[in-house]
Amino acid sequence: MKPKFMLIVMLSTLCLLFFSTSCFASAETELTNVISVSGEGVIRLAPNTADINFAVITEADEAGVAQAKNSELLSKVINSLKNAGISATDINTSGYYLNPQYIYEEGKSPRISGYEVRNEITATVRDTALIGKIIDLAVKSGINQVQNIRFYVEGSTVQKAKALTQAIEDARVKAEVIASALGKKIVGIKSASGNWYNDALPLILFDKSMATGTGGDSAISTSINPGLVEIRATAEIVYLVN
Repeated sequence: MKPKFMLIVMLSTLCLLFFSTSCFASAETELTNVISVSGEGVIRLAPNTADINFAVITEADEAGVAQAKNSELLSKVINSLKNAGISATDINTSGYYLNPQYIYEEGKSPRISGYEVRNEITATVRDTALIGKIIDLAVKSGINQVQNIRFYVEGSTVQKAKALTQAIEDARVKAEVIASALGKKIVGIKSASGNWYNDALPLILFDKSMATGTGGDSAISTSINPGLVEIRATAEIVYLVN
């Protein structure tokens, strides 16, 4: 009985060892028989929205006077923008500054010569064809600095989905090329992830002379060409191959 029992134990041990080795080999194969690739998709389209940053700057000997002058001009500007079709909710304060102005004389302490008030607003324009008209109107109404314009696409979920689809297709093509070169075939997907991004055009910088030609009463209208913005998407996919 004893030799027979020992034989059973030895056979059981060998079976366990074989099973463990097979599982380890299977796990190792699963880990190594994969191809990791990344894909990119890009959709280019005309922007349909723009944010314009304006500023009203006033100066006076007294802070209160500078504030009052600034408030009067800004109210006129905002009313003009509303009359041009811009919603009140699309006109927002983006900065407000009250700063003393100093005179520096040699051998003397700096002294305040007056005050400057800078009131910055951002107007969102939802018809890019009106950008030049809005700039001209704002300057004529009292704006004395047009700082920059930012163009972008609003409500572009469909275009984002197209860009992401492109990224996934790009990843698939790369994986098939790699698999073919290695003599393997794609049999499945282990994991996948992706994302999309809005690439707004760089800010267009302005100053008053650029916005109005040669002066605030110039008959030359401001011309703006926004160009195209990009919606980019990326995909990271791990394919199973054999």
